[in-house]
Parts: sequence; C-alpha cells; structure tokens
Amino acid sequence: MPSPLTETRVAAEGTCRSYDAREDNPYGYLPSIAPGVVFSLLFGFSMLWHAYQAYRTRTPWLWVLSVGGLGEVIGWVARSVATGCSYSVPLFQMQLATLIISPTFITAGIYIVLARVIPYVGIDKSPLKPKFYLYIFIAVDIISLGIQAAGGGKAAVAFAKGTDTKIGTDIMVAGIIFQMVSIIVFELLFCLVTLKALPQIKASRSLSLLCGATTISVACVLVRSVYRTIELLQGWRGYLITTERYFIALDGTMIFIALLVYNVLNPGELLRKAEKEKMVEATLRGHAEEEK
Repeated sequence: MPSPLTETRVAAEGTCRSYDAREDNPYGYLPSIAPGVVFSLLFGFSMLWHAYQAYRTRTPWLWVLSVGGLGEVIGWVARSVATGCSYSVPLFQMQLATLIISPTFITAGIYIVLARVIPYVGIDKSPLKPKFYLYIFIAVDIISLGIQAAGGGKAAVAFAKGTDTKIGTDIMVAGIIFQMVSIIVFELLFCLVTLKALPQIKASRSLSLLCGATTISVACVLVRSVYRTIELLQGWRGYLITTERYFIALDGTMIFIALLVYNVLNPGELLRKAEKEKMVEATLRGHAEEEK
C-alpha cells in the first residue's frame, strides 16, 4: 500500500506552488476551493451554535460537539489552503488527522445522549447501566485513536527516512476498523434500548425527537466510518481516496448532518423538556389516584 507521503517527499521540502496534473500530490487530485470554504463556514456555524446551546442550557457535556465542530473547521480550512499548496505534506497531514479524529467527539456526544435517555425510559430497558456506555465506548474510541496515532506516527517516521509506510498505514487502518466495529455495536444496543422502551418514548414528544435525532446522527457517523474504512483498505492511491466527490458526500456531508441534527434538536433542551413532561405525568397520575 504505497503512501502519498513517500511519493511527495521532495515536494514537502519546498514551498507552496501551483498544481501540475503531470506531477502527483498527496491527495491524488487538486482539492477544490468551493467545498473547502463552504464546509469551513458550515462547520464553523454549527460549532458556534453548539457552544451557545451548551452555555445557554448549562449542559457542559454538549461542549464535546462544539470541539468536534472545531476539529472539522481546522481540517476543511487546511483543505481550502491546500488548493494553492496541494504538494504541502504538513497541510495534508493536518487535514487527515483532524478529519479522522474530530468525529470521535461527536460519537462521544452520542454515547452521552443514550446514557442520559435511559433513566427517563427505565434502567430495565437497557442491557447496560448508563455509565457503562460512557466507560466502554469512550474507552474504545480512545484506544482506537491511540492505534491510529501509532500507525500515523510509524508512517511519519518511515516517510522521514524515505522508506515504505505500509506497516504504519496498516496499523492506522486497524484502528479505524476497530472504531467502526465499536460504532456498529453501539448502534445495535441503541436500537435494542429504543425498541424495548418504545411505549415510553412515544409517550414523550421530547424523547421521540431526541431518539430520532440520535438515530440520524448515528447513521451518518456509521456511513462515514464504513466509507473511511473502505477508502484506506483500497490504499493511498485507491479509487475512493483519489476521488474528491466521495469524500465530500460521504465524509464532510455525513459529519455535518450528524452535528446539525443536534443543533436543530438540541439534546440539552429536549432532555430538560422531557424532565418537565415526566413531572407533569407524575402529578397527573397522583391526582388520578387521589380521586380514586
């Protein structure tokens, strides 16, 4: 699996220069300026909106979504700059690292949402206690990122020595696959909880909206994860990784939707409304029992 870093080692030592179709660059194409600018602005908007919502609802854990948005902004800004510096290996590495790591903060937010929903629908509806979703899946994300970082570091060392980066790349792919399997397992558990708690969820408009938003967000992250896995399995010069439209549609668009849906249907606000609905329901039930 040859790496674009090895192929452009000499170019990395130079300065920014115009793209030449006759000379290969790390991307395998010239990154388009329009998608880079558009996604930088969209993710910046979502990031600021999440920061405002976290502050307004006094929900500290919502900041993880804002951090995920910030990482996406950095990655897409790097791709925008790369339009004029497509041979810059540091820019390539920056966008690669940030756009691989940033979705991890979004999945962390998703894990927390499920852990917060379970007490409303009943602990008995979940095979795990709420806190274990955080302990297990966030730990898995950290481990997978560690594997990816180790692989990336090994590839970087090999690049610096001018040797083959295959081993480091394979390690990085293993980390991504590990993370994808974790997301699939989480989605299965999420589906199990929502099916068992369907009556309780349907009885609460807020929980229905929140679970719907989470379903969309998880699906988008999973699509992106499958795409990234196949992309790297094909190699650094595979069809997917050298075709920008797939990256735009299956990475940028998917992650933006995953973030935006939580802007529109904010977990902090919906959980607060669900709490009020639960209190009203308990009050009405109490009055009904007194009348009996």
